[in-house]
Amino acid sequence: MNPANPVNPVGKTSRVVSSALFMSVSLAAFALNGAGAPDWPLVVIRHTSALNDAPEVFEKLMECHRRHPGACDEFWFSCGLRMTPEGAADAAKKVAAFRPLCEEAGIRLSYQQGLTLGHGVSHHGAPKSREQSFPDDAWRIDADGHRLGLLCPRSPFVLDYEHEFAKAILSVLRPDSYWLDDDLRLGAWKPQGCFCDRCLAAFNAKTGGNWTRAELAKRLFSGMPRDPLRAEWAAFNAESLAIYAATVRAAADELGSPCRLGYQAIWADSTYNGCDFRPLLEALSGPERRPVGIRPGASFYIEAEPRGMVEKCLSVAREAERTRECGASRSPSRQDGPPLVASVCYEQETYPRHVLHKSPGAIMTECALALASGCDSLSLYWYDHAAPEPIEEYDRFLRTLAEARPYFGRLAASTRRTRLAGLARFVGSAACETPGFDLRDCKDFDLACAGVPVTVAGPAASAYYLTDKSRREMTDADKARFSGGGFAAGTPVPALVDVSDIEKYPLASRRAKLLDDLDAATGGTFPVRIDECRPLRILPRVREDGRLDSVTILNLSIGGTDELRVRVRRPVSRRALLQGPKMAVPVAVSCEPGAAPDEAVVRISDIPGWQVATLFFGEKDD
Repeated sequence: MNPANPVNPVGKTSRVVSSALFMSVSLAAFALNGAGAPDWPLVVIRHTSALNDAPEVFEKLMECHRRHPGACDEFWFSCGLRMTPEGAADAAKKVAAFRPLCEEAGIRLSYQQGLTLGHGVSHHGAPKSREQSFPDDAWRIDADGHRLGLLCPRSPFVLDYEHEFAKAILSVLRPDSYWLDDDLRLGAWKPQGCFCDRCLAAFNAKTGGNWTRAELAKRLFSGMPRDPLRAEWAAFNAESLAIYAATVRAAADELGSPCRLGYQAIWADSTYNGCDFRPLLEALSGPERRPVGIRPGASFYIEAEPRGMVEKCLSVAREAERTRECGASRSPSRQDGPPLVASVCYEQETYPRHVLHKSPGAIMTECALALASGCDSLSLYWYDHAAPEPIEEYDRFLRTLAEARPYFGRLAASTRRTRLAGLARFVGSAACETPGFDLRDCKDFDLACAGVPVTVAGPAASAYYLTDKSRREMTDADKARFSGGGFAAGTPVPALVDVSDIEKYPLASRRAKLLDDLDAATGGTFPVRIDECRPLRILPRVREDGRLDSVTILNLSIGGTDELRVRVRRPVSRRALLQGPKMAVPVAVSCEPGAAPDEAVVRISDIPGWQVATLFFGEKDD
């Protein structure tokens, strides 16, 4: 886990104006709809708001679902951008008309708010929206004092607007779940935070400072290697987002709605939104500590550069791991309460959906990689009526998804009971104090593509390594943990390896030496070793006792792998199943002369180029 400074959770916003506009809805309607069922779906498909005005197209899509039952568990609909609450209610009525067809197919009807604080940036004054005019102090101010086309998450008007908007959707649509879009953030090609007078005053009150806009920006964005003020700014931004999210929780509580709430995250390596998303998730959970969902993932829109899957899922792995920590924790006032996070749902992006962006097979490969990286469910973008593609292609997508569904179910089950193991880069305790507000390090990506199992810092890491970035993030206390080239006694991870001579495309001899060093540093318990020189992404998942539960292998080559000799350590069973999106076959797990007692070998004949397969130990084909 990133050991950055913890951030205290935030309660409800201080000012939420109630309204009787939509309060006449009968609470019994929620129960009749079955909203808020305790289980979370495995596969979600999102449709854009353009579909709402085309019921004849939706009927054709549902014909495809009738041909491929069970491919999908839930739909996410949207109601357009920046509507008034009244406009949202009218739009929600159109979506609600789709409910009978959804119920007939056994598919839940849910909602994704496609715009929260805003995606676009304008330095020429905030644009007026189509249906809603916002006051001047609702808009975000950048570090230079310019007003942007982005909303301030602490604006009383914005908070009241979001509260009434959410209440309108919940009252009329009665969705099973409600997901806030990933533009609920304070960075990513945008200014890292809001520098309006209101936010400056709140930050100064929180930190005991007296910063002007120019002084604060100079400190935050200077070239100083480390500055504790950056971590305080990140914590403040996390609090701002939590205040905004609390308005949706308040709306659901006022209505008595059992709707599940979730947040769509972006890059887990970006720290300008906070060192983690715990404050925001706590706000969505509310005082009753209702389980919430998080949807990590961003970018990788087309399959033309498929290694983008690996880079994206390294971020997903970080988010899934630290979210696991949130899920394992309990509220201070309710030590016996449920886990905070109930679902980690991957965001597979092809938006807007064009068939040539990604083939159905490429989507299945990407989703398998995400599940092995730490997600336990999937959200898939597909049909956009504003940019229509042949219905036959949607049918092909569903057919491919239905074929992969058993594999996804087994892989998600493995993920829920395990952690991602391997080699992890040490992230210093001062990571949130460094310039750029970014945890990324290219060395993770290079090693991951070179067939070295790479994970993120956490309990399942078999060994750690340092980079120049790691050293810049380290505190004196971090440095004191190292002794004689390894971690000092009593620390969670006993091994430290040197990767300084590993290039982006290492020589086979250097790669072999690294694997030898890992085996030596871990006493021969490093979970997986594949010596064949193939570009592979290898994802071992281990149980709490350190036993190997599954190994997912993504072939990053254009060509096939030929035979792979997969050496595994401490598998949970000598029985194994090799499964992928379109196949499942039992495979032999053998012992070799001179092997350690807990070591075994599995031989895989071939994995086609850019394809994925998983070895499940202790499993048999159903």
